[in-house]
Amino acid sequence: MPSRSARDTQVPEHADASRVDAEGLALKLRGAVEGEVRFDRLSRELYSTDASLYQIRPLGVVVPRTREDVIRTVEICREYGAPITPRGGGTSLAGQAVGPGVQLDCSKHLTRILEIDAAARTARVEPGVVLDNFNAALAPHGLQFGPDVATSSRANLGGMIANNSSGAHSIIYGKTIDHVLELDVVLADGAVCRLGPVAGETLEQKRALPGLEGRLYRELPALAQRHAAEIEKRFPKVMRRVGGYNIDALADPRGPVNLAQLVVGSEGTLAVVLAAKLKLIALPAAKGLLLVEFDDLFAAVDAVAPIMTHEPAAVELVDKLILDQIRGSAELAPARQMLRGNPGAILIVQFFGDSDGDVADKLQGLERDLKKQRHGNAWTPATDAAGQDRIWELRRAGLGLLMSLKGDSKPYAFVEDTAVRTESLAAYIRRFHQIVAAEGTYAGWYGHASVGCLHVRPVLDLKTLAGRGRLRRIAEQVSDLVLEFGGSFSSEHGDGLARSCFTEKMFGPTLYAAFREVKRCFDPQGLFNPGKITGAPDLLDSLRSPATQSDVPEIATRFDFSAEGGMYRAVEMCSGLGHCRKTLSGSMCPSYMATRDEDHSTRGRANALRAALEGRLDGGLNDERLYQVLDLCLGCKACKRECPSAVDMAKLKAEFLDHYQRGRGVSLRTWLFAHVDRLAVLGCFFAPLANGLGSSWPVRWLNDKLLGIDRRRTPPRFVRRGFRRTFRKQSMGQKAGARGEVVLFDDCWMNYCEPQTGLAAVKLLTVAGYTVRLAPIRCCGRPAISAGMLGRAVRLAEANIRALSEHVRAGRPIVGVEPSCLLTLCDEYPSLVSGDLKQQARELAAASQLIEEFLSEQHTADALRFRPTPAKALVHGHCHQKALVGMKPLEALLRRVPRLDLEFLDTSCCGMAGSFGYEREHYDVSEACAERILAPAVRAAAPDAVVLAPGFSCRQQIAHFTGREARHPVEFLAERLESED
Repeated sequence: MPSRSARDTQVPEHADASRVDAEGLALKLRGAVEGEVRFDRLSRELYSTDASLYQIRPLGVVVPRTREDVIRTVEICREYGAPITPRGGGTSLAGQAVGPGVQLDCSKHLTRILEIDAAARTARVEPGVVLDNFNAALAPHGLQFGPDVATSSRANLGGMIANNSSGAHSIIYGKTIDHVLELDVVLADGAVCRLGPVAGETLEQKRALPGLEGRLYRELPALAQRHAAEIEKRFPKVMRRVGGYNIDALADPRGPVNLAQLVVGSEGTLAVVLAAKLKLIALPAAKGLLLVEFDDLFAAVDAVAPIMTHEPAAVELVDKLILDQIRGSAELAPARQMLRGNPGAILIVQFFGDSDGDVADKLQGLERDLKKQRHGNAWTPATDAAGQDRIWELRRAGLGLLMSLKGDSKPYAFVEDTAVRTESLAAYIRRFHQIVAAEGTYAGWYGHASVGCLHVRPVLDLKTLAGRGRLRRIAEQVSDLVLEFGGSFSSEHGDGLARSCFTEKMFGPTLYAAFREVKRCFDPQGLFNPGKITGAPDLLDSLRSPATQSDVPEIATRFDFSAEGGMYRAVEMCSGLGHCRKTLSGSMCPSYMATRDEDHSTRGRANALRAALEGRLDGGLNDERLYQVLDLCLGCKACKRECPSAVDMAKLKAEFLDHYQRGRGVSLRTWLFAHVDRLAVLGCFFAPLANGLGSSWPVRWLNDKLLGIDRRRTPPRFVRRGFRRTFRKQSMGQKAGARGEVVLFDDCWMNYCEPQTGLAAVKLLTVAGYTVRLAPIRCCGRPAISAGMLGRAVRLAEANIRALSEHVRAGRPIVGVEPSCLLTLCDEYPSLVSGDLKQQARELAAASQLIEEFLSEQHTADALRFRPTPAKALVHGHCHQKALVGMKPLEALLRRVPRLDLEFLDTSCCGMAGSFGYEREHYDVSEACAERILAPAVRAAAPDAVVLAPGFSCRQQIAHFTGREARHPVEFLAERLESED
């Protein structure tokens, strides 16, 4: 392990956060900053990690609302001598986004696209703009931003500038530095300046300026030019070099001086970016992919050089470890189906062209060449957008899938960012593989083969001294290997804490000293992001993993977390990648989409729970601030499907609430919502009186005051004659179905509020050839689980398992229409019960299906013929349905209706989420969830359009915020049956 130079140990490299008057600093910031200033213990914990190995608790957090907030924060931190770590999406893999001072989170408010000049192909943006959102705004102009990182759904442009990010198409688009035209920055002395190319008289004027800006122009070009020979000698001759500082950009005395190129890739250590002017590129006219399968990793890398002769736009590698993990991901199952066999590695080769025909010719030419040279054993072209997206998803999910490995051994990012010349890649990978194998472990391999950059993550157990020793030895040997091959140790993810300790080794003492001069020139007090690039701590300092197995906290739980290794390890599955921070598509995470607040992301909740379990919160699992962080989790389960690590926050929240309420007691409102089945019985018995009273303004006002049930909500309406009574009357004399018997799981909402839904389901099942039976079940337990009353949930689960087991043993499928209720049997029951009931619960889960699943899988849909319906139908899927089943079965059933124009809305949670939307403190978030996509889409639909929503809560939410009726799909389908014969 290289040691820091003697000079590093004698001269302070950065400000000392431990000497800062944190209380005084917080007070001063609160008086000067319009945005949020958070110095509480839990906020500091939430911002103590990124997607890397490391954890450093900051002094506090500032979430600036305006650029003036950023400027004031820098000025005040300078006054107090407090370090600052600028932060975007917090997805840094090397530890750039953690630090001991003030975290400056620009991702919540500094998100404006200030200008798009389509003619000039430029744009000005604030640093918190997310790449996908940026490209969505550019697409109507036929433009995009070139660098395309895998974390594009949450990567901030400010972070991409800090890291000098690139992506899959860097072979043609280069790095971020190639697309930055100007930067507006705050310097360490508080001055605001615009950095861009200057020369001639303008340069002389800059050099004559007083203060820090003038000093930069006077000293830095001269520094770079003095070291031109050493730069030529030591800078790697590969395009994907992002380590150190970009002093090579200033080394030519004939060119203009562009200090923006120094700030790019500086990881927030030189200045804070306020805005950026960026160069844009045209969208490709046509694109196509060739998916090539190989027996093993080495066969794949051997094919890279021949592929490069065809001049592709990208060549991406994914290895067997990742491909195997995809098998357990419901979200990525369609992508896995693109594979023909069970490959040991794949290459994804993309071409751009002027037309579809042009691209097809390129794909065919490559496929012929590979077959001729015997590279690969399967070749799958994809020219349609959907097929290409599915294949790219295999690549984008790489790290998250690796981190979903259960157990204490994880594929860690610390040598994942090396790059060598493409012609040397095959030899380099074989040597790299030997290093990893010699340490008795293996690795996950994927990345940008087109530019010699592979992300290699050795699998290590960092809860052992042996594992930490392996990490150090592998890092040392790989850094030697990179130097031997003339490559770059940091090619995309930056230096951060994982590689800055190798900066002097990689560039030599002369250039390292020059880097330190750059840092001191920009940042004399060492305020900005200390410990990155220069003055770094030891590689193993500040690891976030517990140091030993004995440090792993154990806790008794109601849910069975044995598959994850306990509740702590279930929380630890969150790697910090921040997939939960996406906002344009998908369902995860609805409360983050509504608030844009780290507290209310799945990552934030996981960090908070981990802090509590590790004893870093005074109240542990009874901590009030922890409750606030978890309170806005809607229990939608989207994280279980969409998070690459499959973090199940709904389950974790329910477990937390159970512990919290055992320590603090259960409120009357919580008790009532957990026992909603009992209230429903009373509601039916006293209907319609109960409906009149419940919807009256005085009763709603009283509920608001006494229970915190928002007065703006009206409760569900109960029916006098429930579904069970109606079914028994109508089923008398029912003929035996030719296809056998099914048991309809009649949930509470069907039974007490919407019997027509159950009757429609009976009609569909009967026409499909089944005899419908009911079982003496109780409430499924979903309300109790959501309320954290797991003792009641266990009792209900046990009763229902016993009631349904005889039907399961008799081979009768259990079919339901309410996703949240039916899927509780499938998802929660097996981990809620123990002993002999656990196996019965697994069998019940396997036998239970939503009605659309059942009709599709039993191939009985052919018996259902529907009348042509020339209408538009908007479909909003239930969260649990999307997370655990997907929308394909429902779509297949609805598409059997001739002439029906279907639109499946890309919505997140509707915001009702059972009782969540009724609770006064949640009303605004509930409304924000609905208003993101769902409510505007329903309002905009034509008056004769049909709105379909399988979830009872969803239908209530749609009615509340739009005034339009939404119907369950089974009702819609039953009404359109052509015949019941």
